[in-house]
Amino acid sequence: MERKIYITEEEREKYRKVADAFVELEDEDIVVVDVGRYGFVKLQYYTPPTGFENDFTFTYSKEMFENLWKEWLHT
Repeated sequence: MERKIYITEEEREKYRKVADAFVELEDEDIVVVDVGRYGFVKLQYYTPPTGFENDFTFTYSKEMFENLWKEWLHT
């Protein structure tokens, strides 16, 4: 089975910078999770026992940055 690369290490580093900057805002409704070679996932609005209401998978750091920026502007 061929191992497919979904994001490059360079792109992964860009993601890490965006995710780290967003963590500093301490938004309790949003969690950004590193899912390895698959990119990053934004989980939003956790309610027990159903879990997160929204989830978004990103494979481009610029797209994730713009999404998180809009979230920040709305809050």
